[in-house]
Amino acid sequence: MRLKKRYWIGIPLLLSGAGWYGYNQWNKTPESLAQKEAQHVMDAQSLLSKFQTDYAGSNHKFVNQIIEISGTCTNVESRFESTGDTVQFVYMGGKGSGDILCQLESPKGSLPRKGDPIQ
Repeated sequence: MRLKKRYWIGIPLLLSGAGWYGYNQWNKTPESLAQKEAQHVMDAQSLLSKFQTDYAGSNHKFVNQIIEISGTCTNVESRFESTGDTVQFVYMGGKGSGDILCQLESPKGSLPRKGDPIQ
């Protein structure tokens, strides 16, 4: 009889603890990259040409890395996401060979305009 009583107390406590943990993990804010050091620094055209010449090697080298790129802004977009956030996209590169798409965490000032140099 005492064993059943323990189950009626232990199982709800275990389930509520698992629910609390899952809720906190789901609503965890993503880590900010603004204060992190870039692992690679290059211009947009160099990054684009590296991917065009050796896609697999560049993919292995640059994916999940922080890359600081500079170049000329070719387009700017704002999209409203289903989560209620507005996401800013800046396209860089150009010269007829493609663009690099940069997603901004949150702009610190005004967004660049088409043709603006970006450092």
